[in-house]
Amino acid sequence: MKRKLAQAVLAIVAIGLSYYLYDLIMDPIRFNKEYKKRRAAVIERLIELRTAQVAYKTENGSYAKNFDELFAFIETGKFTIIQRRDSTFQAMNQEYQIMELRDTVLVDTLGYAPIKDSLFAGKNLDDLRYIPYAKREKEFVMDAGEVVKSGGLKVQVVEILAPKELWCRGMDKMLVKTNAKDLKIGSMTEASINGNWQ
Repeated sequence: MKRKLAQAVLAIVAIGLSYYLYDLIMDPIRFNKEYKKRRAAVIERLIELRTAQVAYKTENGSYAKNFDELFAFIETGKFTIIQRRDSTFQAMNQEYQIMELRDTVLVDTLGYAPIKDSLFAGKNLDDLRYIPYAKREKEFVMDAGEVVKSGGLKVQVVEILAPKELWCRGMDKMLVKTNAKDLKIGSMTEASINGNWQ
């Protein structure tokens, strides 16, 4: 009787230990799968925000400092549609007193296209400011300005950041601390709008 009881206890312990080891091995695998899914969603949203900021800068000469400014532009802003074409014309060469062909580029304004329809058709702009998988009220951290480079050159800069603690919410904290990183585009010190995942 005692022997059967001991065997039953050992079997239960073996099953429990097997499950514990299996779970220990599977935790990082499950983490990586969820991490990749969340990371891809955050990167996609950052790319959309970068597209909006580039459109804003193209039309206004600087980046938007906050989401209200950026989204007001997306709602009402328009792209200028231009056509560039090479052409030639004859002109008098004053030095040699002869007619010669000169190259030029002609730029024609063809019209205007709404930014919202061109870049964000079918998208909910209200969701664009929020970090995926974070609590609803958690927005990307966005800043814009200008830096002065050598020679006095002023360069427009923008940075949009998604802290890992927000988009990895609910995941294993130790694995987040060791394996995850904040995702961002741009820099407040360099003229770059690349993402730090590239």
